[in-house]
Amino acid sequence: MTALAKILVEEEPVVTTKVSLAPAAKLYVVANNATATAAAEEGSAIKNIVLFFAAPFIGLAYIVAFPFVGLVALAVLAGRLAAKYEAVRAAAAVLRTVGFAVAAPVLGLAYIVLFPFIGLAALAWMGGRAVISR
Repeated sequence: MTALAKILVEEEPVVTTKVSLAPAAKLYVVANNATATAAAEEGSAIKNIVLFFAAPFIGLAYIVAFPFVGLVALAVLAGRLAAKYEAVRAAAAVLRTVGFAVAAPVLGLAYIVLFPFIGLAALAWMGGRAVISR
């Protein structure tokens, strides 16, 4: 049984002299996990320190990204409005096809260049897991 599991033992109701039902006592298993809580507190302290120093940069990222998010929202609204016209939908279909034709060789080259490294990384990962499991 783990230390975190509570054992609740409930007995049959006990009849007192006043003929009223009294609930049975609940028993709990309490374990001393001082080392586990100390390690958790130490990890949370380090996490809080890191977050304290990272907070200004996270805030700066939000401030820098905010205008771009607004522009994207406006572009989405404009795109939805323009999609009501048949000529715009036809032009979008043509641009999509041309975009795919332009992107296909670039993506193919990226696959050819990156797949050997991805394969080596996967091989190293699986080898490392096999060594650790021994």
